Amino acid sequence: MAPMKGLTVFIADLRKCRSHEDEEKRVNKELANIRTKFKEPSLNGYNRKKYVCKLVYMALLGYEVSFGHREAVDLVNSTKYSEKQIGYLAISLLMEEDADYGRMVVAAMRRDIHDTNEFNVSLALNAVSNICTREIAEVLTQDIVAQLLSPVASMFIKKKAALCLLRLLRRFPEAVNAQQWAARVIPYLGHRDIGVTLSVASLVTALAQQFPEDTRKAASFAVRRLKSLVIDNEYAAEYIYYKVPAPWLQIKLLRLLQYFPAPESPELRSLLLSILRHIIDVSQDTPRELQQMNAQYSILFEAINLGIQLDIDQGLMQECAVLLGRFITSREINVRYLGLETMAHLAAYIDSLDTIKTYQGVIIQSLRDRDVSVRRRALDLLYSMCDVSSAKTIVSELLRHMVVADFTLREEMALKVAILTEKYATEYSWYVDVMMRLVSLAGDHMGDEVWHRIVQVILGNEELQLYACKIALQTLKAPVCHESALKVSAYVLGEFGHLIANAPDCAPVDQLKALQSKMASGSQSARAVALTTVGKFINLFPEIKTLCLRVLDRYRGALDAELQQRACEYYALATLESEDLMPTVFEEMPPFPERRSALMSRLLKREADTEDQRTWVFGGREINRERKLQKAGKTVEDSEEPPVAAVPQLLEVPEQTRFVADGGQTPEELARVAKSKRHYARLLWENDGILYDGDEIQVGLVAQYKPPAGRVGVFLGNKSTAPIYDISIHVACEESSEKQLVVQQATGQGPLPDSLMPLGQARVFFDVKCIDVFATAPTLRIAYTMAGAPTVSELQMPVTIAHFIDPVTITVADFFSRWKQLGDAAIGEAQNVLKTPFLSTDSGAIQWLRNVVGGAGFALIQGADAEPDNIVGVGIATTENAGRFGCLIRVEPKPAHGLTRVTIRATNPTVAKVVAANINMVFESK
Repeated sequence: MAPMKGLTVFIADLRKCRSHEDEEKRVNKELANIRTKFKEPSLNGYNRKKYVCKLVYMALLGYEVSFGHREAVDLVNSTKYSEKQIGYLAISLLMEEDADYGRMVVAAMRRDIHDTNEFNVSLALNAVSNICTREIAEVLTQDIVAQLLSPVASMFIKKKAALCLLRLLRRFPEAVNAQQWAARVIPYLGHRDIGVTLSVASLVTALAQQFPEDTRKAASFAVRRLKSLVIDNEYAAEYIYYKVPAPWLQIKLLRLLQYFPAPESPELRSLLLSILRHIIDVSQDTPRELQQMNAQYSILFEAINLGIQLDIDQGLMQECAVLLGRFITSREINVRYLGLETMAHLAAYIDSLDTIKTYQGVIIQSLRDRDVSVRRRALDLLYSMCDVSSAKTIVSELLRHMVVADFTLREEMALKVAILTEKYATEYSWYVDVMMRLVSLAGDHMGDEVWHRIVQVILGNEELQLYACKIALQTLKAPVCHESALKVSAYVLGEFGHLIANAPDCAPVDQLKALQSKMASGSQSARAVALTTVGKFINLFPEIKTLCLRVLDRYRGALDAELQQRACEYYALATLESEDLMPTVFEEMPPFPERRSALMSRLLKREADTEDQRTWVFGGREINRERKLQKAGKTVEDSEEPPVAAVPQLLEVPEQTRFVADGGQTPEELARVAKSKRHYARLLWENDGILYDGDEIQVGLVAQYKPPAGRVGVFLGNKSTAPIYDISIHVACEESSEKQLVVQQATGQGPLPDSLMPLGQARVFFDVKCIDVFATAPTLRIAYTMAGAPTVSELQMPVTIAHFIDPVTITVADFFSRWKQLGDAAIGEAQNVLKTPFLSTDSGAIQWLRNVVGGAGFALIQGADAEPDNIVGVGIATTENAGRFGCLIRVEPKPAHGLTRVTIRATNPTVAKVVAANINMVFESK
């Protein structure tokens, strides 16, 4: 491109500016001049190009450029290459995704993509990759595919087209309709030009991760192309890199094969095995140059990873283990790093860990390597190779190393020690000792999940509780007690301190003094837990009630609002005359429900996938087997790993879409439907909880009603190990109810995120308003894309006319008077006799019935019925336009017969029917 004098002078003037103010004045002067020039009708292409170049330079300096886009589009439409080049450059830098001139740019790109001049085609493909908007992906994908598959296109254009498709696929996987053209691209893995094959290999690798079924044929093409390179030596001389033929292509093809299962054809299996053995044999020769060694080892490690992943020959696996043992002792840092990482991969698939355990000392020594990346891989390998026989040795080494470990490693090391200790503990005392030592050593470098998990395990195992109490008291009596250890010790003593109350030096007053000695130095959150323990001591040990009240009284004037509130509430509870209130409030915590460990979830979140998806994760054979089955849509009933529970989280949410069962469903699907019904039914009388819990997403609801209005919050969580994109959450009302119920997205909240990483959450709030009585609940529609596959879930949203009922208290006489009036008028009555077999077996069933009626919006009228177990309630449903409707309910349980009669009378028949249907569903889900 010929130099432009005006542009050169302008850049020189800016460089001469001595201050930012001088530069800004010069830029503003030039902007005004360019505006004037653009208005001239006689502006030629050279000057237009020059002024657009100046705008681009200003934009690169950080100045806002709000004009000149049309002129850039004119340059793109020019027939001169130099002008077209500047036009595409300006569009790539200045164009916004929603620009009004976007369609003109897309039209120009399409024209240039089909141009006979390959330089113009190249410019257009570069611009598509750089701009990459959804509109471009939807409109131009087929044109780019046509260039890749064209028999007349040059190799240069084919390479660019393949890489351009890769960019569009990663950015908008659902917009490119890859399944329509993926099969036609795969044969290009055997193209005669290695450069084209290299570009297509990158594209097919991305396709294989999202559409494995549609790209299965790629495996045979990749194996045959590897054979031509590795065994047949068919390649051009220019692709030899330090005596290694096309190393980048070999690596890409070996990595591509890891996304497919082992070939079913004996011929292909034998051919692939011979390729892997040939690569391993070639690597035995010592390279003379560093570049040759790097290339050979890169291919070798990828070949070993493929052999491990496919597991097609146990002899090969053992040979790989011996090779890796040599690499982890190498002097080269890169080789040691790759050796440790690949050995961790081997530990995730190999049947016996005995071969790897022979290098346990070397791996532990690598924890002290001078390079932090090597130390991290050594930690990952120890975590993956650990089993019952080696757990105590590995855990003790990790605890010993934690004192001197790098700060960036301590959190991850603490998580892995906690997981290994729980997973392989064979003695209760060992588990408690290790975990208490862990929180003391690494408490500052780990989140609350660790001490939460310790408490959960102790609560769920009675055999642990006595020993845990003794260790907790010893920890509090020690000269130094970490904050996390204080929280665990306080919680455990508050729950189970009575178990050691008769032991020497463990009397209640000793427990209180030990706790009190550490409260002053604890943080606000630690003192809050300790105050709760003091409140529990009042319930457990009445003999020290006076001492506990003194402690609480001291904190009633605390500056921190949380501490002050706890102290005041506990003090008030303890000084009330009621003898039943304290035992009820401070009742012993039940064991936590069994779910996936929050420690494991946090660890997997740290290892979330970025570009290419990982085919394995650190953690051994069991977790990789479970992960593989989950991706295949199966369950792991026979997993050796014990089920573990998670810390209760804000979002715990039911199974797939709308729970309408049809005759063609499998038993697993019917179980999911039943589970969804239970969650939906619970939200009919509670304002927050789970609505949907699938394999990929969780949906939770939080609602608040002030009839005739309300607000419902929808929480979407990503349960999978892959990110989800293009998230949309909408609520639609049925045609019969769209005029009676208005649901709108609440104002003042930000947009949904573009993507949601594994274990991430998104939320959106909706304002609901009841205009008139409605019979049908609205539909919650959630759409998202995962791994290129769009998914839509439609869930019935638990918003009914019953949710707009307010409790109203009236006298017993008024109740029966209105009950009789509604019965005589026969305006609206619904009556059901429901099977309730749990009444005869569950001592708390009657109280549960009362909770349901109260949660459904009714005020319970005490003593209204001669039968003490009968329940009566009153509520008023409020609408904005139709007014208010009274609603009475009477529940008559018969435990002896396992039946319950529910009668609803209301001043509107629809209200009665909806409330009766809701109660019916709640009872059925019990």
